[in-house]
Amino acid sequence: MSWYETAFGRHYGWLYAHRDAAEAVACIDAVSDMLPLAAGRVLDLGCGEGRHLAPLVRRCPHGVVGADLSSGLLHAAREGLDDASGVGLVRADMRALPFGAGAFATVLSLFTAFGYFGRLTAHRDLLGDIARVLETGGCWCLDYLNCRNVRRDLAMSTKPVVREAGPCRVTETKRLDGDGARVLKRVEIAPRPGHVEAAAACGVPAAGLDYTEAVALFEPEELDALAAEAGLSRVAARGGYDGRAFAPDDAQRWILAYGKDRPS
Repeated sequence: MSWYETAFGRHYGWLYAHRDAAEAVACIDAVSDMLPLAAGRVLDLGCGEGRHLAPLVRRCPHGVVGADLSSGLLHAAREGLDDASGVGLVRADMRALPFGAGAFATVLSLFTAFGYFGRLTAHRDLLGDIARVLETGGCWCLDYLNCRNVRRDLAMSTKPVVREAGPCRVTETKRLDGDGARVLKRVEIAPRPGHVEAAAACGVPAAGLDYTEAVALFEPEELDALAAEAGLSRVAARGGYDGRAFAPDDAQRWILAYGKDRPS
């Protein structure tokens, strides 16, 4: 299996429990003035366990759809939603979206739900499909890690980080690949003594899990060029969930909005 098929299993929600509902609200608040959230349907692409869906519903009167490859995370998303929310959940590979042309006013790729497939050119078809499902005047928003900070931090230290998460002990070790084009994070998860059954209920077998996440590190100019090939141009940017101005070196996050057939 590809690393993301293992990484985004049932254990993902509690592994990143510190990424909570309050952070999700801050994220949606930060992007709301950049995007046409109230103009039409919104797609949360790579929605995971759905923490951004509830704050989106409050801002998107024309409907919200969450799409993810992980059936386990989609199940968790459904359990966390009010039955009256009207959110549609779809299991799909983001590289082959099962939606018609112009189906959405906004497509969101939040919390670095991007960069999973290798080199920049390997994401060309993904951007093309995102552009296809956007209506004219619609926007794609990428909430991406600050790649420059990642490179700086890993130049100083690659020591493992050990922590407890739910019933498990987690060891995470980050490094850059050979040419610095991707950040590789090895994740080793083992049930803590006496917690084997609880870990199994969260999707972690007695033997544990061991996988390496691989996320590409693209510069803003590279992302702009890739988006331009799909007919998307950057229309707004922020440097974090606090709404700060976009400064690539110092930003907490790179939050970039691209419009379809809209001037910069």
